Amino acid sequence: MTRDEILEQFKLYVSHTKRIRYLSTPNTDGISDADKYADALLDNFTEIGELAGKNKKILNDFVKPVLSGEEELTDENRELLAKFTELLTDDETFEEVDVHLAGVINNFLFENENKSALPEDDNAKVTAMFKKVRQDYLMLSVLSRYDTDELTKVREKALNNRNELSSYLDKDKFKALNEEAKGNVLLGSLTGALLYESNIYPMPDEWWEKALSILDDAENILKDPFFREMCPEYEWDAYEFRIYYYGSFFAYSYIPKHVAKRVYEYALKAIDFLKKCNNESITSVVDIKQEEDLLYMASVLAGLVSPREACEKFYKAYEDRDTSDYSIIGVNKNLDTPSLYLSLVKMTNLKLTEADYDRYREIEKASLKYIYNIPKKSDVYMKCVTLFSNFPIYYKEVPGNKTIKEFCIDAFAAIHPPTYIHCNMVARLAECIARHLLDIAPQVFLGFPGCEKIEQVADKKDDIIRYTYNASLCHDMGKLIIIDTISMYGRNLLDDEFSIIKSHPVTGAKIASQHKSTKDYVDVIRGHHVWYDCTNGYPKNFNTFESPYKTIIDIVSIADSIDAATDAVGRSYSKKKTLSDLKAELIECAGTRYAPFVIDIFEDEDTQKDIEYLLDEGRKRLYSETYIRLQ
Repeated sequence: MTRDEILEQFKLYVSHTKRIRYLSTPNTDGISDADKYADALLDNFTEIGELAGKNKKILNDFVKPVLSGEEELTDENRELLAKFTELLTDDETFEEVDVHLAGVINNFLFENENKSALPEDDNAKVTAMFKKVRQDYLMLSVLSRYDTDELTKVREKALNNRNELSSYLDKDKFKALNEEAKGNVLLGSLTGALLYESNIYPMPDEWWEKALSILDDAENILKDPFFREMCPEYEWDAYEFRIYYYGSFFAYSYIPKHVAKRVYEYALKAIDFLKKCNNESITSVVDIKQEEDLLYMASVLAGLVSPREACEKFYKAYEDRDTSDYSIIGVNKNLDTPSLYLSLVKMTNLKLTEADYDRYREIEKASLKYIYNIPKKSDVYMKCVTLFSNFPIYYKEVPGNKTIKEFCIDAFAAIHPPTYIHCNMVARLAECIARHLLDIAPQVFLGFPGCEKIEQVADKKDDIIRYTYNASLCHDMGKLIIIDTISMYGRNLLDDEFSIIKSHPVTGAKIASQHKSTKDYVDVIRGHHVWYDCTNGYPKNFNTFESPYKTIIDIVSIADSIDAATDAVGRSYSKKKTLSDLKAELIECAGTRYAPFVIDIFEDEDTQKDIEYLLDEGRKRLYSETYIRLQ
């Protein structure tokens, strides 16, 4: 194939990926009843399967041969792969098509650039490093939401790369570069400040001193006539704004008081700059209201303003939003501003009033509606999903509002109906299994709280069934934080994505532990992917035999496998298995992956009939309920 034909294939990959995202979360517009909604989802996932096959062929034909070393990394292949990464992550529109794949390709190109580049190839090295810094930031933005070891590894490599790029600020080295490379050094070294964003985790003072030193160095560059003379055509006004903008961004993190004072100053400078700015490329994507929000956030953390005063400001700004504005600015007002309000309340442990309860209810209701109504084909759709997926981290249960369980279930319905359906199916299957086991093998429930004797198991029957249902409904709560990875149907998952997927039980357990309504379900959420005998599965360090809810964990594990294997939507778009096919596999793994009582389940005719009913008529009814809920 010619170079242009290969580029067309890469554009098709992007088009397919966007289409897949749209198909996995369809709107109900034009769908008149629940049966048609179920048919639409099934048809959509059939198409997803076809598109995924095409995407895999594109990767197998043009990308994997080079990455695996089967095909030589020629200059033309290098250029084609670089173009592909630009298509996968668009800095101008903030659209993230496939950040993880772009990261893999950029890492490969960067490593090979370093291996092959001669000393006189500094321009090429700088370009590669600059792309790597940008890609590292996007990857860190993704990984920082998850409980995964990959975050530390990626950040360490990213900071090393940024430091190497900054070495080209040496005036002799800088002077020898071409115009493009000089611009990359300037912007890339400044962008390095964003690599220090810690998001929801507190970091030591030394961490923030390094971050602020990058911005200090950038201000010195801005004032140094040498760099102006070297780059007279460079967009110095945009460079100046980025210093203030990136500095104000630290307000999103847990920062100590003295750092917050510096962040406050940066936010002030950013606001003053925007008031005087006539550069449309800046003002079209950055809203002064967002900077004012960051100013108030920093002012609270710096002790300059009370949390109550800042919260009032945040909510007033939120009330001024346009609920139908899906531009970058509209997204920030509808999702980012309330997120700051919620996070500030949580960070400062602010005592809530009746007015705050009303505000929580409004934010919960309006954010769900906004995320559901945003056009799925919008360039900012994934940005919306990313912002919205942080809400469970900041969520607080208040009187008269949804519990965290209810909010997460509603959120799944809004942004990924297949996972909503899966959570409900697992809850119904687990409830069914528990109900029958209480009759045919009640001894397996010994050890459940309050059940030291068989007679107590009988007395606690309703409590056990209720607990099983609710814990099962929450079992995949952690997936809400990683929904962008869950939705990656267009290709095989990459190693870092497997790590992210495996983080969801720990992430879900962490969220559930912070709320009164779900803290009793933590063991089930954490352990539902651990094998019965604890020899495999994840997380590795959780011994389910030490939990009083061991039997419920094992029931949910069985129910999870049954639904995943027999459903043609959401979890798999390949041919689903029949219960008969699956039955043999489950029984074969009794005592290892699954609890020994899996044999009792399938030897009991009534249990098997009820499971078959749930997989057929029960699933149809659930599609009906999903349609009604979305309406």
